[in-house]
Amino acid sequence: MRAEKLFFLHWPQARRFLGLVATRGNGKLIERTIGFLRAVRRRVQVRQLRLIIDAGASATNEGLQCLDRFGKTVFLIRAPRRPGYVDAWKRLPRARFTPYEEPGRYKGAKPKQIELAETTTTIRGIARPLRTVVVREHAMKGKDRWHALFVLHDTTTPALELLHEYRTRQHHEQGYRIGVHDLWLDTSASGYPKRGRPDRPGFRQGPLALSAWIAALAWDALRALGDALPPRFHFAHPRTLRRWVLRRDADLILTPSHLLVVLAFLPRRAWLRPLVQRFNAAEISLPWLRGRRVVMGFAARGRTPPDARPVLTNAAEAGSGGAEGCGSIWC
Repeated sequence: MRAEKLFFLHWPQARRFLGLVATRGNGKLIERTIGFLRAVRRRVQVRQLRLIIDAGASATNEGLQCLDRFGKTVFLIRAPRRPGYVDAWKRLPRARFTPYEEPGRYKGAKPKQIELAETTTTIRGIARPLRTVVVREHAMKGKDRWHALFVLHDTTTPALELLHEYRTRQHHEQGYRIGVHDLWLDTSASGYPKRGRPDRPGFRQGPLALSAWIAALAWDALRALGDALPPRFHFAHPRTLRRWVLRRDADLILTPSHLLVVLAFLPRRAWLRPLVQRFNAAEISLPWLRGRRVVMGFAARGRTPPDARPVLTNAAEAGSGGAEGCGSIWC
């Protein structure tokens, strides 16, 4: 029994979540889609908005009718794999299908053979038939896989481009997996009323939304951190950033004016230096530590790069209260 659901709005190109709504377990995807659509329209002025939606939005004709009212928005919707639909796709003439070859699922795998065909699907309550892109994926063994896309309000984009655009939703799916395994997005300490009935758990939208939002904001900050690193870290998972950047042994030196964070320098991680320099240039101070400024640097051990410079100025060193090692920190 689903006691509650979390619905996220995702931006595939940036691979970031844009919105979050916590609902009861009977929340409908079509309702949340319309809510997200209106929220985006209020906040962003775009020439054309394109939404990729899972098959839950096409489960009923009423849901498709609601989406059809937004004539300026393009919808790419996974068609439900109902027996009647699948039989109709299989009855299409072979001459209507165009073969394509795509890369395999992993490096070195055999190319994947697919065929695309365009048709229309009549939906009760919608005046014109929906443009439908039918995809047949040839199986290496066993039966071929059939699926299709309902396309609303786009009659010009080629079918193959629509298929590739729809596949960017995999970044959305991957985002859920990362959120669950790296950030525990599906847990909430205050999600249930402590004195509620076990067979009828109460719904508390506030704590659920707050817990998920904190995790989402932390993830957004980690993404911004990854963007400041070399390109191979731009889409790194949170656990990767924790392993390579955040979990670092360091010595902390507290002076009357500064909190010094002294990192051990590893030559193979020299790419951290620009990040440390930008951090120091921000001049971050800690109000709960009597306004001390935080500076970060590397311990001067072994061979120091020729362009290294001291972390603290002479004036700052003079006011450091004689803390040992301050002059041997560089970045």
